[in-house]
Amino acid sequence: MPSTITSWGRYPKVDAREVFFESQDDLAALIEQGTQFIPRGNARSYGDSSLNDIVATSTRRKKIIDFDTKSGIIKCESGLLFSEILDFIVPKGWFLPVTPGTKFITVGGAIASDVHGKNHHKDGSFSNHMLDFELLCADGKIRTCSKTQNADIFSATCGGMGLTGIILEARFQTIKIESAFIKQLQVKAENLDEILDLFEKYEGLPYTMAWIDCLKSGRYYGRSILIAGDHAKKSDLSAKQETKLLKPTGKGNITMPFNLPSFTLNTWSIKAFNA
Repeated sequence: MPSTITSWGRYPKVDAREVFFESQDDLAALIEQGTQFIPRGNARSYGDSSLNDIVATSTRRKKIIDFDTKSGIIKCESGLLFSEILDFIVPKGWFLPVTPGTKFITVGGAIASDVHGKNHHKDGSFSNHMLDFELLCADGKIRTCSKTQNADIFSATCGGMGLTGIILEARFQTIKIESAFIKQLQVKAENLDEILDLFEKYEGLPYTMAWIDCLKSGRYYGRSILIAGDHAKKSDLSAKQETKLLKPTGKGNITMPFNLPSFTLNTWSIKAFNA
């Protein structure tokens, strides 16, 4: 039965047949029939990138196949969420090499979008940390792709938005951490020129971002707050924080039970938020 699906932006909405796959066998019929479909993860992408009449959703393929606690190399299925990986690796002293604006994305989606995070200026995008992945292609064959094996397909798939095939498994490098905390600083900037200077000043820190007010004019155009940080070391923590040394952030209890109407996002509400 068709169902109405959409992406993170809630637009557009399409009626689609959604196939949840757990193995290659679940996809065999679609491939043999020559059916046109596109892979879909946890629907956190913008626009219509994972929308089609038929979509193959990976969120039931979510096993951690192997994790080497010495090297930090993890192998997992493509439907595993970043949030689930963090719950597993942070207590062991490891962290994702790249995390975009949401942790509720699948590994397959991260590869297809070649996501980047607030550390892009130092560590690049997700493909920089990818070792290899298993790709089910349109001819029904599974190919191992890396920077040295099927390198052309590897390059086309990283950022290829699901058009080269379906990612089944992936293996990538995580990074070592001493704590689950971030040592953070915030610096105000009077205008756009000043925030650009601050980015250069703090480029040595791995995580940098800014909230920029583009509604101001004149000398205050682009007034901003720079937020920069790095993974806190054990020596940076208080005694209380040390009791939660490698404990992942707890899940929030407050949720919005409905989508706010679009008219709530307007010049006046944005001005109030910026203020």
